Amino acid sequence: MNRRKFIKSAGYAVGGITIASASSPLIFPDKNVTFDPNNSFWANEFLTVNPSLKENINVDIAIIGGGYTGLSSAYHLKQYNPKLNVIIIEAKQVGHGASGRHGGMLLPQPPTESFEIYDTENLELHQKTYELTVKNITKIKELVAQSGLDCDLKTDGYCHTIIDEEDITYYKKYVKTVNKLGMPLELWDEDQTSEALGTEYYSASVYDPNGGSLHAVKFINILKKTAQDLGVIIYENSMVNEIVEGEKIDLLINNSFKVTASKIIIATNAYTSKLGYFKTRIIPVHAQTAVTKPLTDKQIEEMGWNSRLPFYDSRNYLMHLVLRDDNRIVIGGGDADYSFRSNLHYSGDLNKVLDMTKLELTRLYPSLKNIEFENIWNGLLCMTSDDVPRIGVKGKYNNIYFGLAYNGQGVNMSFMFGDVLASIINNKTHGWENTMYYNFDDGLNSYIPPEPFRWLGSSLIMKFYKRKDKKMVE
Repeated sequence: MNRRKFIKSAGYAVGGITIASASSPLIFPDKNVTFDPNNSFWANEFLTVNPSLKENINVDIAIIGGGYTGLSSAYHLKQYNPKLNVIIIEAKQVGHGASGRHGGMLLPQPPTESFEIYDTENLELHQKTYELTVKNITKIKELVAQSGLDCDLKTDGYCHTIIDEEDITYYKKYVKTVNKLGMPLELWDEDQTSEALGTEYYSASVYDPNGGSLHAVKFINILKKTAQDLGVIIYENSMVNEIVEGEKIDLLINNSFKVTASKIIIATNAYTSKLGYFKTRIIPVHAQTAVTKPLTDKQIEEMGWNSRLPFYDSRNYLMHLVLRDDNRIVIGGGDADYSFRSNLHYSGDLNKVLDMTKLELTRLYPSLKNIEFENIWNGLLCMTSDDVPRIGVKGKYNNIYFGLAYNGQGVNMSFMFGDVLASIINNKTHGWENTMYYNFDDGLNSYIPPEPFRWLGSSLIMKFYKRKDKKMVE
């Protein structure tokens, strides 16, 4: 059972109850939108916040949300058509959400195709999604180089580490299959994995030379500056209170001003249901990440993480680790929480999570038993029941575009989705629109039940997987 099935299974676990109780008065609406502060390690690099919207305006395209998806959409729209009048409307500051809080890994593939073949009878799809996402990493490298700015970008690859020895047979078969498709993955045995990562904890790993890591907010800053240099106007601290659909779309901002746009792009990820969209298709999940204080040269030597490659493991609630050039370790995962009524406010105990994180880190690297952490923070993942990110166009007038729900693998995908959306709007061909993942909607298979069944099912299945993971590492 892989990590992407936990919400899907939760839906099925209570599906009968949901159908039988469709008209129940116990069904609760979503909590109102809240914006917890971004207290991440990355946040001290934010640029000065732009002014909020102070007048009624008319534009060609209004992008709601200033994370990677929104900023990338704006950048690519102006690249393809400099004459377009494009704005970004951000409720807080650009990068306030998941784009400014993630664990720093840059990965190819959508989550559905990550070391799994979604459709075993369509190997071409698996190959194509890999090639398109790898090409997108190259575009990120080119953009960073052209900007002249630094975002700690590393593209030496990454490892997917395997805990359970019984899983090696599957990965051997997988690597053999994708090698025939031209995907340059390598299966490393226990010794090779230990030599590269400095830990004897894993039975094997799969190395992918395409991938790496970056600084979350420094990359936001590059996107913000580049988009603004192209003429994009970014309004921060400008919350969308209402969307009125029509041939022209009206947006009410801060309950005071109106934006009228020919087209809009919804790029709000885990916050999207608060706008009234995709309430039965997406679910916000709280996940935490921590960073250590800089390790000493002696600690680095004793640890033996010689390759310095980022990696994540094979658990349902996977752990992901990045060793930065400043010798800090960014580590996250191992747990996730859904809050009743899709509450975006995190009310968990970060100290308890930090204890778990330290236990996991010292399990991998016993020499770090006295390691000190500098920070821990919460972020919001946007999940779907089938692990498929959503991208496409909707509305009576086909003027509402969207890209969201990256299921924990969004750094690369979100930037690429901005390119895909800009391509579609400008009648250009990207390639992603010719895959099954564009405007993907498979009805009940991606349905997430309302409350209280959503919370009940999610809670039960999350507990189940936590027990499975605990047995795996014992």
